[in-house]
Amino acid sequence: MLQLLRKFIPERSPFRLAYHRYSAMLAALFYGFPGNKMTVIGVTGTSGKSTTVELIHYLLQNSGVKTGSISGIQFNIGEKSMHNGTLRTSLRPWHMQKLLRQMVRAKCEFAVIEVSSHALDQNRLWGVAIDTAVLTNIYDLEHLDYHGSFAEYVRSKAKLFRSLNTSYRKPGVPKVSILNRDDDNYEVFQELPADKRWSYSLKKPSEVKADNLKLSGQGTEFSVRLPNHNLEIKTPIVGRHNIFNLLAAVATVAANGVTVKKIEELLVNFPGIPGRLEPVNAGQDFSVVVDFSYKPSGLQAVLKTLHEMVPGRVICVWGGLGGRNLDEAYYAEAVRIIEQNADEFVLTTDDPLNDNPKEIAKIIRANMKRAEGENFYEIEDRYEAIRYAIFIAEPGDCVVIAGRGHEKEQTIGDKKIPFDDRVVAREVLQFAVAATPEKS
Repeated sequence: MLQLLRKFIPERSPFRLAYHRYSAMLAALFYGFPGNKMTVIGVTGTSGKSTTVELIHYLLQNSGVKTGSISGIQFNIGEKSMHNGTLRTSLRPWHMQKLLRQMVRAKCEFAVIEVSSHALDQNRLWGVAIDTAVLTNIYDLEHLDYHGSFAEYVRSKAKLFRSLNTSYRKPGVPKVSILNRDDDNYEVFQELPADKRWSYSLKKPSEVKADNLKLSGQGTEFSVRLPNHNLEIKTPIVGRHNIFNLLAAVATVAANGVTVKKIEELLVNFPGIPGRLEPVNAGQDFSVVVDFSYKPSGLQAVLKTLHEMVPGRVICVWGGLGGRNLDEAYYAEAVRIIEQNADEFVLTTDDPLNDNPKEIAKIIRANMKRAEGENFYEIEDRYEAIRYAIFIAEPGDCVVIAGRGHEKEQTIGDKKIPFDDRVVAREVLQFAVAATPEKS
């Protein structure tokens, strides 16, 4: 019955939006408004949200401030972590409020929350007083199937920043805005009032500015200028796109009072983020990474990063995610980026959800310039696709298994099948390495 109602009542109908709002109100009342008992940091944007949340949590927690976080990757309460198996960027209100109350009971001082445009539009954060709002970036062609236009998408993101001056004010806690100065939509958010406004940038004058970039496959080095401080950052995090995530995190924790010298120390030993350019090694002479990049903006950032790092070919395993009403423009943009940046492309199945994986593949193929066998292969079974990509890899190449990252289940129709790209890749690699004759 519920699925039937969802099919015939549009997601943004007044009935659905009212349902979400009243559900959020009840959840906040039931759990006693736990968000009012901590400093709450909300992170929104098109891409980089999960990474930024994890970075902020890591810096706060390891600087001696007990912190909880909710991201699309995992839930952290202090040092305790739990896998997020919901496939949701922003949780339903009852789940979110329950986790926030657990953070309060664990005596967390900060809560860092990943916030989607859907959650903002549906008022799922009702009763969660945001103190610091962080913007990573905003790209076109994202979630337009839901919002209808790019202007509506931006308007939904801006609700997080508007809430700074409409939500509960906690004694002694300022309302802070952290913005990407290099984003094309910066001015829209800069106009929204806050007690403290910080921006970060690679190119333009800002409170947090990066210079002297050195990128490699082993990590990233750069200088950071902050108000009254200069930092020298050296971290194992790789990729130009991740510098923006790092700057957003540094700006957020510095604006919230973390000692900047502590930031330098912590980033040197950052352990990495599950499913974000996560390496899989079994002694092979090429690299394999698993990444969550399922949408065009993420694919472009990751594939460009790998080309800067990898001496050989970039072999991309990817399949279009379902649940997008088979949006041809979305799939076409992803294909354009893959064809421009991947030397070999293995098309497979991601999470088709209730869509037909063959229909998704058909739309993707129709937008491709490459023909089957011309640096392009279609293998519907994801396990076999990963196996094929690994077996065609040569010394110096990189296989990037994109789209699912940290996820441990593949959703096909109503079935959830245990499937972790990292586990599969390791299994295939171990077999491949064992089968390779030793050089005499």
